[in-house]
Amino acid sequence: MPEQQFDPNVLTTALQCWKKIYDEKVVVVKFIKQNGLERIMRCTLDFNKIPVPDRPKQVNIEKILKLLQKNEIIHVYDLDAKGWRSIPFSKLEYVQSKEKIYFIKKEVKK
Repeated sequence: MPEQQFDPNVLTTALQCWKKIYDEKVVVVKFIKQNGLERIMRCTLDFNKIPVPDRPKQVNIEKILKLLQKNEIIHVYDLDAKGWRSIPFSKLEYVQSKEKIYFIKKEVKK
């Protein structure tokens, strides 16, 4: 079996995507909405960029990890629409920072 090459510009899990969004502070993501339309959204997980009334009262890391690992749902704050949105990892196409674009490659589960 050939050894797989690691590509730093490819994200393969919902947790990797969440971490990239968290680390980069503000990113642009492209995904397919439930109605089949493409959506490009500028979003963040940085509380300093989220208006105080929209910040969560508490952060439940266990719940976040469960959603990421089991349901592969990424919750982000949409900076333009000014609200929280859920992105299914299976519908995500890329995460773009100021300097790089990270493409999504879903791992095939056996």
